[in-house]
Amino acid sequence: MSEDPYARIPLPDEEPAPEDAGASSEAGEPGIAPAGVDGDGVLPSVEELVLDHDGQLGQLRADVDGLAGLVGDLLQKPPAEKPAPWNWKELNGSGRAALLTELRQWVDWYNGRYGVTTDSRILGCWYRHGPVVEELIGVWIAWRAAYYGDKTLNDAPAYWHERILWPAIARITKSNWGLSACIPAHKDPRPKSEPSTDDEFTSFISTLDGRAGT
Repeated sequence: MSEDPYARIPLPDEEPAPEDAGASSEAGEPGIAPAGVDGDGVLPSVEELVLDHDGQLGQLRADVDGLAGLVGDLLQKPPAEKPAPWNWKELNGSGRAALLTELRQWVDWYNGRYGVTTDSRILGCWYRHGPVVEELIGVWIAWRAAYYGDKTLNDAPAYWHERILWPAIARITKSNWGLSACIPAHKDPRPKSEPSTDDEFTSFISTLDGRAGT
């Protein structure tokens, strides 16, 4: 039987069939290895897969820990317009009583530890002196920052002793506004008859309205 000369000629509406359609789908695009296969066509070992998986988990843990630290910092730091819990000026009566009670515990500890001489001891009337209270709040807060919440070795305790504690104690015990006049008994050096701001303040403020800075 003779071969049909028209059998291999495609019709006008037909496209020629690919020579090897199955080979193309199995091998994939040239230069691109199937998933899980390296550039040489070799499947990774189970050990390599486990190490890669562990590495990804380790990075994920580090990212999560970093985010947790940021969130913790945000929770500990109040907004800028919100006063800190040791801001004496912004505390009400019960807030001041609570702060003084906690500060008293620290002062008692300090005197038992450091108050061995007249120059280093905080006198018992410290809570009656506003400036002394403010100084002690600052020293106490700095002490907490130096001795709490950090497990890494650092020089914060040494810095607290040298640059914060002893300069503040010197001011408290030797200054006229401090405790220098309270031996043998408490004496408040604050003048009682003089106002902190005289009556001309309101008039002076009114002269500043609408005026350029001077």
